[in-house]
Amino acid sequence: MKKFLFFSALIVFSASSCFQSHIKETKQEEARVPYSKKALTGSFIDFSHKSAWSQQEWESQFREMKEIGMNTVIIQYMAYGDTTWFNSANDFTKIKYPDALSTLLAAANNEKMDILIGLYFDEDYWKNQTNIDWLRLHADRCITIATELNAQYGKDPAFKGWYIPHEPEPNAYHSKELTASFNENLINRISDKLHSFDAKPVSIAAFFNSELTSTTQLKEFMAELCKSNLQIIMLQDGIGVNHVSLDSVKQYYIAADQGLYEISNYKGEFWTDLETFSFAPQGPVTIERIKKQIQEELSVSHNTRAVIFQYYWDMCPSGPRKAAAGRLRNDYVNFIKSL
Repeated sequence: MKKFLFFSALIVFSASSCFQSHIKETKQEEARVPYSKKALTGSFIDFSHKSAWSQQEWESQFREMKEIGMNTVIIQYMAYGDTTWFNSANDFTKIKYPDALSTLLAAANNEKMDILIGLYFDEDYWKNQTNIDWLRLHADRCITIATELNAQYGKDPAFKGWYIPHEPEPNAYHSKELTASFNENLINRISDKLHSFDAKPVSIAAFFNSELTSTTQLKEFMAELCKSNLQIIMLQDGIGVNHVSLDSVKQYYIAADQGLYEISNYKGEFWTDLETFSFAPQGPVTIERIKKQIQEELSVSHNTRAVIFQYYWDMCPSGPRKAAAGRLRNDYVNFIKSL
């Protein structure tokens, strides 16, 4: 849920691309970091304020990310509310940017970035998390989007996987029956169709709130969630939206890990979705907090990767946060040089 709350809180900012000359000046000083469990390896992105970005602007953004060791981009959604960002004939959105995804993928191929593509999301999900008819209808809308995307981009080299934008959590799905219904009516309805195209992995990002959910409840929830047809399950750490404290977050990740791999024998990947922002005060945070999040979350045995929400807002020096984001990026560069 934090992604959509965060999007709403930040939409008031005007955005600019990260195509700035200072990147060229600092490029030689920054380390290119290989894949490392101790480092951040990717980020969520969206098309907010970027619908008309040029290929050059996307290449600049991806080049920045690669310079600090990121090789994975998760597009949060390709259709959101009444807007679609590719050449789609769907009848459930009105505003369409037919060239946005083509431009992004061309840049991703040039910069050798791996792209996971998100499907369709509508905010009414939060009022319909257990509504079977609603879940089935919106699963069908995701399938419509996915079928078009596969026809147009299925063989694109940068297109490495799928992302289902509906974020499940144990407070809503607080029984085996409710989680099984979510799996059957949304996740599997979508992922079974995706796997009829090819073997690209399907991912989702779950979340929790420690005020509403105990570690035992999260463990039981994850044990049921992973019975669905998913190959990557991310867990939002909740630090940025104050859903859990830094002192407690590791215990929740241990519980999630146990639910996935001890109770259910899950065969897929477990990633952390690490929040690089803060609601109070609003904006990027200190490198000390990021280091603590990495240390606590990636020390859990099966948690293999950390992706963030998100680079553009919190680490891009010429993005909305400008100098504050630049400071966090520079501090992170110094951190990864020590790994």
